[in-house]
Amino acid sequence: MIFIFGFRTRTAIMATLSLACRNGHIAAHRIVKRTRWFTLFFIPVIPFSRKYRSVCIQCGLTLEIPKAAAEEIAARSAEGGAVPNDPVSPPLHLPVREPGAMTPPAGWYPDPAGSNARRYWDGQAWTAAIEQH
Repeated sequence: MIFIFGFRTRTAIMATLSLACRNGHIAAHRIVKRTRWFTLFFIPVIPFSRKYRSVCIQCGLTLEIPKAAAEEIAARSAEGGAVPNDPVSPPLHLPVREPGAMTPPAGWYPDPAGSNARRYWDGQAWTAAIEQH
């Protein structure tokens, strides 16, 4: 029996930028769009599933993100800008609380200056508070 239909997944990289990973290091992350297609005679015909993800290039941590957040990150990356509010962004806060809000919750994160310490993020900006390991 010959099958004339099937499924195919295509992955497109929307942006690559530097973020603080939730696993405690700063590394490049790719924002990717994965589209699953229904195929007919091996030709993609109908897209039926789209997922947007942030993938850490160093450790492989994959987080699903909303479409609006992925498109905003890709647009800012194309403009040469970073994720809002910080040159080395803390981890993405998922899900996004409101359109355009990309800030993570307050807490201790790896110091963006690269030291072996943790710096407190108050929800809007880095503070002077540092915690040594």
